[in-house]
Amino acid sequence: MPHLPSPNPVRPGPRPEQRMRELQRRFRTVSARHDRTTKLRWAMAALIAIAAILVTYPAIWLLASSSWPITTTLRHIASAPNCEFARLVRLAPARRGEPGYWKHHDRDEDGIACEPWTRRTP
Repeated sequence: MPHLPSPNPVRPGPRPEQRMRELQRRFRTVSARHDRTTKLRWAMAALIAIAAILVTYPAIWLLASSSWPITTTLRHIASAPNCEFARLVRLAPARRGEPGYWKHHDRDEDGIACEPWTRRTP
């Protein structure tokens, strides 16, 4: 039968009490670091969850409170960046008050956004 090491972490020899205290100190240090990390992870997860709730509920409220159907509202929001997007989601040209109308798309301020321009030939 092979010789098994002693389960005692303090090897026999001079000053075993000092070695035991050093091991206990190291264990406390590692445990404290682990506890801090766990608390930090929990706090970060809680902050992310709160941020998600703060973003999700207003978005749902805005979609639900719109007078247009939800798909039309989403298309209206998608058309916000520029007229290319408005044409892509088939909301251009749009008149004031219709889905797809954004003031920054109506350059000549005639109430029609993303209107097609005809090229003038000289």
